[in-house]
Amino acid sequence: MAEWYAVRTRAKGEREAQRQLERAGFEAYLPQYRIERYNRRQRVRRVTALCLFPRYLFVRLERLEETSRVLACAPVLELLPGRPHLPQPIPAEDVLALRQAEARQLLDDTDAARRLRGETTRNTLAALRKRLGGKPVRIAAGPFTSFAGTVEAVESLNRLRVLLDLFGRPTPVELEPGQVEELAA
Repeated sequence: MAEWYAVRTRAKGEREAQRQLERAGFEAYLPQYRIERYNRRQRVRRVTALCLFPRYLFVRLERLEETSRVLACAPVLELLPGRPHLPQPIPAEDVLALRQAEARQLLDDTDAARRLRGETTRNTLAALRKRLGGKPVRIAAGPFTSFAGTVEAVESLNRLRVLLDLFGRPTPVELEPGQVEELAA
């Protein structure tokens, strides 16, 4: 039965080691994630693929005797845990979980991956401040239900300071964002 083993490679030699191992007939897996960087000079966003475990990749071996063929690949230094110990197999479920997470873009930090995961910019503090700061709102829950007011400040993702007109003067009240409804300006 084939088992997965972790392989340590030369620094920045993971991709070359993967190519050589696949050329030698082994199944190799290099977990990667993508990040999005903004180049201010060129005003473009660039997506870069990086190794999840720098200097390491996984190789699937039928027999432990094949280690000499794996070590014959130039960028490969050793099978883990390393000399003088015998290589220890990695559970196949762990490698499968990594592959599935990579396929579903759970490891990626790009706009496309965030949209795929359902993460939106509505949940960030800057977006909340921009959306609600100084805007008229109506209280939807709590002791001041149906009162109208103006958002004075967005202090955190969980707290707003709203000015309500109570007894003829503006009174600051702290509320959660879920307790207010935006009014059309």
